[in-house]
Amino acid sequence: MLEWVEKEKKGMNVNNDSIEGQAGDNEKVNGLSSLYTERAKGMHASVIREICKLIARPEVRSMAGGWPDPQTFPAAKIAEIAAELFTEKPESVLQYGTSEGYEFLREELARFVKRRDGIDVAVDEIVLTHGSTQGIELAARILLEPGDVAFVGLPTYFGGSETCAGYGAELVGVPLDDYGMIPEALGERLEEAVSAGKRPKLVYVIPDYQNPTGATMPVERRRAMVELANRYNIAIIEDNPYRDLCFTGKPLPPIKAFDTEGRVVYLRSFSKIFCPGFRLAMAIGETDMVRKMVIARQFEDCCVNSFGQYLLYEFVKRGHIDEQIEINARFYKEKRDHLLALLDEHFPDTVRWNRPEGGFFVFVHMGEGFDSEEFLHEAVDQNVAFVAGPPFFIDDSGRDTFRLSFAQLGMSEMEEAVAVLGRLLKEKTK
Repeated sequence: MLEWVEKEKKGMNVNNDSIEGQAGDNEKVNGLSSLYTERAKGMHASVIREICKLIARPEVRSMAGGWPDPQTFPAAKIAEIAAELFTEKPESVLQYGTSEGYEFLREELARFVKRRDGIDVAVDEIVLTHGSTQGIELAARILLEPGDVAFVGLPTYFGGSETCAGYGAELVGVPLDDYGMIPEALGERLEEAVSAGKRPKLVYVIPDYQNPTGATMPVERRRAMVELANRYNIAIIEDNPYRDLCFTGKPLPPIKAFDTEGRVVYLRSFSKIFCPGFRLAMAIGETDMVRKMVIARQFEDCCVNSFGQYLLYEFVKRGHIDEQIEINARFYKEKRDHLLALLDEHFPDTVRWNRPEGGFFVFVHMGEGFDSEEFLHEAVDQNVAFVAGPPFFIDDSGRDTFRLSFAQLGMSEMEEAVAVLGRLLKEKTK
C-alpha cells in the first residue's frame, strides 16, 4: 500500500515528509536522522490518512475513511450550549483542565455507561482521552516492553496493531470469522507463546461492528476472552468506537461487563455519536491502571481540552446524547441498506461481502489471485477510493479483500462510486 501511495504522491507532487522511507532526504535537510530512536525509525504513516490526502480532490468519491457524515453533527445544539458557556463561564471553558478530565463530566459519563452498557463504573476508573487512539497509546505504553507479545485480529484496525508494535511488541495474529475473533485460536496462540518462553501481555480487540470486517462477537466469545485473559495473565484492550451505532435491537454487553479481575481497558469514543472534531473519548479500567494512564498523559498532552469537556457534559446531561445516538443509528442504517442494495445490483455474483448489523464498514472478499491494491489504483484513476485489505493484516495476507465505508458519501455519490467499482470488477473477472 505504501508503495502505491509513494507512486501516487510523486505523480501528484504531494509533500512526502510524513511517509516512511524518506530518511535520506530528511537527513540532508535537518541532519537529525542519525539521532532518531529505534521506535521512531520503525514508525509507519497511517495508510488511510495518506490516502485521504491523495484523494482530497473534490471529484473523488471516497469510501475510504471511517469519517462520520457531517449531516449528523448536532451543530445547532452545540452552538446553543457554547453560547451559554461563553456567557456564563468563559474563564473555566478556556482554561487548562485536570489530567483525569473534569470530575463532573466523569460522574455524568459513569451514569451514561451504566445506562448504555449496564456497567457500574467509579469516577476514578475513568480517564478522558483525546480520542480512543490516545487510549490505545497510553495502555500500550504502560503494558508493553520490547519483546512482549501482543495479539491482534487477522484482520484488525491497524492503529491498534501499529501502536503495539511501536512499543516493541511482537505481534501475533488471531484469525477472525463472521463472528469476530475466535477464542479457541487465541488460546492456541497464547499457549504457543508461553511454551516458547515468550511473555504474552495483551490482546487488542474490537468486539462490536469490527473494523474492517463489521463482525460482532457473541456473548459466549466475550466471556471466553475474559477467561483466557485470567488464565494467561494478560490484559484486554477493548476498543469500541462503533458500539452505539446498532441497527437492530440493542448492543450486546461489552467485554468489560464480564471482567472480574480488572483486566479489561475499555475504550469508548464520542466521535461517532457526538462529533469527531473535539477528539473526546474515555478509557475505563481498574483504578491503578487508570492512575498510570493519567500520569503517563501528564507529560504527553497534560489534559483534554476544557471547552470540549464542558460541551460534552451539557450535551449528555441534557439528554441530547441518547437522542443523537438514535438519530445516528437510523441515519447510518439507511446508508448501509443503500450500499448493500447497490452491491447486490452492481457487483459480480462471485464476490462475497458481509452485512454488518452496525458501524461503518462493509468488507469485500474477492477470492484467490485478486490484488486489491492494484484495483485501488485503477479505481482512483476513475475518481473512486476505498481501502485495500493488506494494511489490516499483520501477516501480509488479505490481498483479495478491501473495505468500503458507507459513512460519509451521500446516496447519489455512493451510487456513482459503486457503479464504477462494479464495472471495473466485471471487466477484471470476465
